[in-house]
Amino acid sequence: MQLRASYPTAGGARHSPFRDPAAVEAWDAWFRWREGSELRDVDVDATSHRVAAALAAVEVEARPLWTRRFEDALAGFRLLPDERVLASAGTGATGWKDDELVAVLNVAAFVRAPLSPLAAFNHDAFVEAAELSVRVLDNAALLAGRRQAGTCLSIGLIGLADALALLGLVYNSEQGRAQAANIARALAEGCLRGSVRLACERGASDGAATDALVRADRRGFPEALSDAIRRHGVRYARLTDITAQPRLALFANNVANALDPLPGENHVHAIEAAGGVRQVTSPGYARAQRRRLGATDYDAPAFAPCPESGQRAMRRAVQPWIDAPIDYPLRRAP
Repeated sequence: MQLRASYPTAGGARHSPFRDPAAVEAWDAWFRWREGSELRDVDVDATSHRVAAALAAVEVEARPLWTRRFEDALAGFRLLPDERVLASAGTGATGWKDDELVAVLNVAAFVRAPLSPLAAFNHDAFVEAAELSVRVLDNAALLAGRRQAGTCLSIGLIGLADALALLGLVYNSEQGRAQAANIARALAEGCLRGSVRLACERGASDGAATDALVRADRRGFPEALSDAIRRHGVRYARLTDITAQPRLALFANNVANALDPLPGENHVHAIEAAGGVRQVTSPGYARAQRRRLGATDYDAPAFAPCPESGQRAMRRAVQPWIDAPIDYPLRRAP
């Protein structure tokens, strides 16, 4: 499948959100809706709209607004729900259960002016997306039949290493780990805000507020947030959980999986599809961005390989903000 820079729409040519050939193949193989030989998702925008409209169907008020908010987040690869939700929401089948639901925020999508002196992480937009992610998964749980507050969600990260590289930070450095900790803190705060908001709207999880208050105090969150927990409770006892999500990372323009460092140059991806395995070679999102901006060398410190000791140090820096242990397998050197 060819990567297209733009495609026709009713309003004229529109640029494709894809920047990576492996991402196109991942979408086509895993998340594109087909009915027999008929393509129902004519492009990736149709996938985003299908999923967003399905998730917004449980909203009692402002359903068009929530559809638009969900779709905007999906279309920019900023927020991705569980791969089962991506594949089947809006198709007439609910291919997931109401527990063990996953969502990820793509950190790389929140870097402004990448690889420039003005490069910056959009903290406020990230917190807002983290808050939205709780609603996305709660809606998915409602679609699957849940009728009361749950115990936990699994909301994590992808593209952290890409974001650090685009910010000019070395993954295996004190500065890189400090930025990663700030990002994890924003994730935890945004998710907690989303959990409190939904507790107010839809009901709280029994007994979860006490632990939530302890975490909020330990993490130094604003007192106003703790006051809201006391008044309304929380919808979920546990929220943040960083797990390996290789399919979502590949679909999101081939960013690094979870907290992994960047893969090597021109990594080969084997994408399993109904018609067999597709082999795609790609530099990955951060390196592709570097190339797009005119850089031809890849020996910049921010793109240097990282040993397993650096990955462990990164996990230790991020863990205080994550509700579940970060224990998925380390990325092995090629």
